[in-house]
Amino acid sequence: MKLKKVIALFLTGVMVLSLAACGKTGKKADAPAGTKGETDTKNNDSGEPKKLEGKLVIWTLAEDLKTFADKFMEENSGVKIETVVIAPADYPTKLTAALRGKAKEPDIIVGEPQMLPDSFDAGFFEDLSQEPYSAEQYKDSIVDYIYDAGKDSSGTVRALSYQVTPGGVYYRRDIAQKIWGNDDPAFISEKFKDYNTITVTAKEIKDAGYRIFGDTGNLRWFANGGGAWVQDNKLVLSQSRLDYMDAAVKLYQDKLVAFSPEWSAAWYASMSGTIPTNAEWAAAEDLEGLGGDKTEVFAYALPSWGSLIIRDNAGDNAGSFGVASGPCSFFGGGTFVGISSYSQRKDLAWEFVKFTTLNEETSKWWTDISKGDIVSMKSVLESVKDVENETYGNQKTYEYFLNEAQNINYSLITRFDTQIENYWGAAITAVQTGEKTKEQAIDEFYTNVQSIYPELEITR
Repeated sequence: MKLKKVIALFLTGVMVLSLAACGKTGKKADAPAGTKGETDTKNNDSGEPKKLEGKLVIWTLAEDLKTFADKFMEENSGVKIETVVIAPADYPTKLTAALRGKAKEPDIIVGEPQMLPDSFDAGFFEDLSQEPYSAEQYKDSIVDYIYDAGKDSSGTVRALSYQVTPGGVYYRRDIAQKIWGNDDPAFISEKFKDYNTITVTAKEIKDAGYRIFGDTGNLRWFANGGGAWVQDNKLVLSQSRLDYMDAAVKLYQDKLVAFSPEWSAAWYASMSGTIPTNAEWAAAEDLEGLGGDKTEVFAYALPSWGSLIIRDNAGDNAGSFGVASGPCSFFGGGTFVGISSYSQRKDLAWEFVKFTTLNEETSKWWTDISKGDIVSMKSVLESVKDVENETYGNQKTYEYFLNEAQNINYSLITRFDTQIENYWGAAITAVQTGEKTKEQAIDEFYTNVQSIYPELEITR
């Protein structure tokens, strides 16, 4: 893969947060095999683990790894770790330039799921299926989709993650009681079971004076419920995705949403109170001055990290939320950790990867210190599944996320998804705003996909 292509594909992957037959392979792209590095971590003659010593350099786009590094150094005083946090927009370019030059540092590298396939193909991540790592032995210890996401196209494990990011529909229990007299998660899940039902539910909510979502972008999280975009090298535009388009258009044109996009000031403000229905991207200080109708938002479709955003912005509404299922199980984001193929400290780097992603005590510690991150180790998730979450009406949210994580089918994710979903989103927007008819938008969607992926078979 050429340098420019690697960078371009990486950058495309970073822009999108949403996603929903094993075999061994040879070494990739000049990657040195089995470098033992400067530190021997094997047991000594007494049978006790040898003291870890040495240096590691981590390049990450997540602040989490700094905390893990500090904890690792606390427990291994002979290890010094330099953690470099790079802005997500800059990370792919810097990492690609360094590893195309076969730099010996960094030792530890990371990626989000949509970034991994191209970085695997480029040979950046060490083969963790080979000795001395033998990562397959840990398969049953972590949530299935995390193990699958860390494998390359031939089934070789190259990265692992300490977290899972399954999603849900976070909803206002108090509003549900006012509208339906029922705020049970199972009842709300029925109200969001498919796209047609969501539009009916949205009408009921608007008639009661509220709005179902901040904006129609919430629906995109359920996109992979329509099956894989590419199957047998063919682009598949399923009926489910057509239903998604129809629902998004109806929610928009019938003004069933609050027009407060994700990450806007109004979106954050809606978690704690009323907002204008025409806020769009208005600054926080301008919200009160906007005229027009006011409303409250009923629900937010987000991955598990969204539960923390709502918790931190709920204000007086804390305790009034619940979490329910939508049309399908999904996930979004997550940090995967691996070893650079060119590191000269691979033994010590593997100790850090294991500590971060496969150590039960570390996983328990992270569950506590992160105050809500959902870890990938099944045993730890099982141990906290009965914990009640005060923000969510004492619902057992860990149990909910464990169940959702186990329902995620990672085989539906393809390397083509990010760009195809961008084009599909643009097609939906064109129909919503009246710029194009549904047929015209779909035809342009096909043309756009064919232009960037000429190898795919497309039937119009």
